[in-house]
Amino acid sequence: MRFFFFSLFSLLFHFSFSQAYNVGSIPKELRQSADAVVRLDKMDVVVEALDKMTVTSKRVVTVLNEKGNAHIHAYAFYEKNDKVSKLEAIIYNARGKEIKKIKKRDFLDQSAIGGGTLYSESRILVMQYTPSQYPYTVEFTKEYSTPNTAFAPNWSFLDDYRVGTEKSEFSFTVECGIPFRHKEENIEAYQIETIETANGITYKAKNLKPLEREPLSPAFRDFVPQIKIAMNEFHLEGINGRATTWQELGKWMHDELLEGRDELSESTISYIKNLVDGISNPLEKTKKVYDYVQENTRYISVQLGIGGWMPISASDVDRVKYGDCKGLTNYTKALLKAVGVESYYTVVHAGNQIKHLDKDFPSMQGNHVFLNVPLENEEVWLECTSQTTPINHLGTFTDNRNVLKVTPQGGELVRTKENLDEENYQFTQANFQLGDEKDVIGQVKIFSRGSQYDQKYWRTINTRSEQEEFYKTYWNYVQNLKLGEVAYQNNEDEIEFVENVEFKADNYLSSAGDKLLFAPNISNRNLGVPDRVRNRKMPLVISRGYLDEDEFTIHLPEGYVPETLLFPVNEETKFGSYSVSVEPKESGVLVYKRRLLIKSGEYLKEDYKLYRDFRKKVAGYDNGKIILTKKES
Repeated sequence: MRFFFFSLFSLLFHFSFSQAYNVGSIPKELRQSADAVVRLDKMDVVVEALDKMTVTSKRVVTVLNEKGNAHIHAYAFYEKNDKVSKLEAIIYNARGKEIKKIKKRDFLDQSAIGGGTLYSESRILVMQYTPSQYPYTVEFTKEYSTPNTAFAPNWSFLDDYRVGTEKSEFSFTVECGIPFRHKEENIEAYQIETIETANGITYKAKNLKPLEREPLSPAFRDFVPQIKIAMNEFHLEGINGRATTWQELGKWMHDELLEGRDELSESTISYIKNLVDGISNPLEKTKKVYDYVQENTRYISVQLGIGGWMPISASDVDRVKYGDCKGLTNYTKALLKAVGVESYYTVVHAGNQIKHLDKDFPSMQGNHVFLNVPLENEEVWLECTSQTTPINHLGTFTDNRNVLKVTPQGGELVRTKENLDEENYQFTQANFQLGDEKDVIGQVKIFSRGSQYDQKYWRTINTRSEQEEFYKTYWNYVQNLKLGEVAYQNNEDEIEFVENVEFKADNYLSSAGDKLLFAPNISNRNLGVPDRVRNRKMPLVISRGYLDEDEFTIHLPEGYVPETLLFPVNEETKFGSYSVSVEPKESGVLVYKRRLLIKSGEYLKEDYKLYRDFRKKVAGYDNGKIILTKKES
């Protein structure tokens, strides 16, 4: 009888457990338009002492299709002094039946960074599993402890677009009496339960529907609910700290992480001084040192916060000739100090989407560092990880955002420079010959500045095949394109990139009886039209504007004249402007002029249709054709 009840209990337990992960038990509204559903995301953080934090988490994700694999997050980063005490993953099929168990020993243990032994203590444990069918569910359990309380985990209730959340729980508890701060963002629109205690805080949320990505919407992090946590006192790799302001945090970083790490050998100091001998201008000295770093070091990609926050010493970088952003920035700073130029190590959250360090929440933020050189008339910036970026060029990776400048007096939150819309400039000048055989031969010269320079200056190292691939994609509306001579000029002082391109294309013109048709915009059509969105929910965001100007001289086929010319167009909108004209220059020669300005900014969601209509008009005008007829003899 006891055996019968035990068997019955085991059967019921297994049935209920399986039912919990059965895909059919997911609420329909969470599955619709989703690639994955987070069944449970639970994290408990306990700070037991200034130098001991334990994190326990369980994450259960049902992957509905191949795209959903990216949202499993079954991995664990760890450093030398961290201890991963529990790591396990269990795989279930669509009915909730267990099909595989992956123990800690089965996780792939590898370096978190490639290419340099100086960072060998930064490692990652990664689950290895290749699904044989969809949907399936992964239950991932992790527990680790770390002495580094400087990095209190933050929390987001929604992972990404097209990911629903069934249950999300986060708790943060401090058992040692150290004050902590927390900041809630974007939780007003969601039913999130908050429980505060004397020494901690807990958040709970249920049934958060997946969000659909909308074209030109704000960054995902800017509107989803999330929690930020920071300790007022903390420990980082053997160093205690205290910070409640950016000034205080920067002072601690300078004194504890940077001070004394800028020492160089006497031979290196002597060499770098000889390099700038006879140069008194600080900007010219900075250029010389920056060129030296670019020519003599290589970059190893290590995200800030992995591999620690303390840079390896300048002498180590000088010896091995490589480093991450921290090491190379500190090394450049040391070289500039040797020649009498002051500079500041600066923390930034880098990326093509602009993300500011939160001015209202001082804490360990950012994923990258670069160098600030304050000169008499301007602030100069150096991207020390790049072997090609010109001095004082801030591309889309670090432009227009709050950054933390670390000085001996403390941290200073400053904003990097922004390129105005008109400064993100491209001018295309071209000469085209239309042939009797319907072909076109072109000589095109393209000048680019600002963010448009940023997209191109590195192309000087492109191979011939890469050039052909690029221009055939860029001019994808020109069929049968054959690339001729290509020459690049990177004017680093003016921060301007020049492309000289020759090409030929057969059958560019089309026939209509005894007439010929062709589009006069041969080398800069903007045909992109944002997708239609019904019932749009998000504002329209144009993060960076730009200005394109074009002037083409077009030689018509022998014996042909335009039957009609395109009417001059001038469109003015809140989002920008567009103008185009085609005028005869002399017999058999036309001049095509075009100007397109797109303005950055955030606009109402109701403006999206108007913007889309504007872009449709631009695409239509750029595709406009001219009819040519034979001259009467």
